[in-house]
Amino acid sequence: MTGFLQRALDFAAANEKTAELTYKRWAQRAATARLKSILAELGAAECGHHEILLHVSPSEITPESAEPVKGAVIARLLVDIPIPTDLLSPSDIAAAIRREEVLAALYELLASLGGETASLFSSLAAEEKRHRQLLLTEFHAAEDTSFSQGCT
Repeated sequence: MTGFLQRALDFAAANEKTAELTYKRWAQRAATARLKSILAELGAAECGHHEILLHVSPSEITPESAEPVKGAVIARLLVDIPIPTDLLSPSDIAAAIRREEVLAALYELLASLGGETASLFSSLAAEEKRHRQLLLTEFHAAEDTSFSQGCT
């Protein structure tokens, strides 16, 4: 189980870092102050998540008596997520939303293991869900005006 948990931590940290860099690049190119602010906020939050994950060890996530079957469930969540381009297109937003969904599901599963970090992972899951909702809201708001106009 420890191997699955380390893979999950590595996967989450790498995806948080990718999200951070993506949102920060998008913020630099955002044409509106509102979009720039939202993307900068997301980038800063993902940076914080990455830093937190670097300090979590598998032994803090679950007691030794955890169900081995959860390792297989964790493995199914470790999927490749497309890396968005710098265009901030609908497909880029969809990839970013997918990343938020996958990380939220992973964090909920890690929280359910009941280790020392259960509340931490519950909080991270809630944050990822909030990020997803922000992206969805911005995506739907931009459908009327062509989302690509949101960047310069």
